[in-house]
Amino acid sequence: MPYRWNRARVRATALLLLGLLTTPAALAEKTRNMIQGELTDWYFANTFGTGVYRIGDRTVTILTLPLSYTLREPDDDRWGIRLKLPLSLGLYSLDNAVDDVLNRNFATFAAMPGVEFEKEIGRNWVVKPTFSGGYAQDVSKGNRSTLYELGLRSSWGRSFERVDFVLGNALLYAGNAAQDGITQHLGLLSTGLNFIMPTGGALAGRASNFGVHVVHYLFFNDIDFFLTPENRRSVNQQYEVAFTFGTYRPLEILGATFDRIGVGFRAGENFFAVRLVTGFVY
Repeated sequence: MPYRWNRARVRATALLLLGLLTTPAALAEKTRNMIQGELTDWYFANTFGTGVYRIGDRTVTILTLPLSYTLREPDDDRWGIRLKLPLSLGLYSLDNAVDDVLNRNFATFAAMPGVEFEKEIGRNWVVKPTFSGGYAQDVSKGNRSTLYELGLRSSWGRSFERVDFVLGNALLYAGNAAQDGITQHLGLLSTGLNFIMPTGGALAGRASNFGVHVVHYLFFNDIDFFLTPENRRSVNQQYEVAFTFGTYRPLEILGATFDRIGVGFRAGENFFAVRLVTGFVY
């Protein structure tokens, strides 16, 4: 079941995510050194979602609120339309949790509004063309950048006995133009498998399920993470495994509607992340 957001869900999810970010694992040291004013790590900070990310020996905590509003549901004759407004905050230098949060707050802010269309073009086959464009700023240094992303996501699913299966694919192209004229471009191809299995139990009177997804991410050109002016790490591909627990009928928690929640682990070439997962990415 797609995860839909409204104002009540946003308020409740913000409380949930902020609670997660105050855990010891989330209060990690972050280095976001700039090279010639360039906003680095822009794609993962705005796109990968809420979590704790480690690149080499550096760690960053990202809080993302994936706000969206459905203008029209898809049907046989018309495309569905969904407006998106993901907001991302990046936290860093959290050696002393209380002091740093109070005095330094966050290091980066990014907003990338966009639109996503959705239609079933074949039996159980859904495609989602998407485009987003936005803005990012390093709050501590004042560096700014414009962002964009366009591409296509698709998913195909069916049930085998009692297991629901989804195959997802995405082909995306993204870019970043910093205020100093430096630009970066990135191509991404990802493929994922998602399995949802009944647990045989119930939660709040609803049949519960257990989910597993595995995703491979291939970047046509490397993502560069600049750790210091003399040191950078490049990532060409990543793998993610996630485990979720949910119900077949959504639950209402603090005014928000959830059908699943879980944790994902993403790794590849000196990169490791622990992410909050609320559904399959396709």
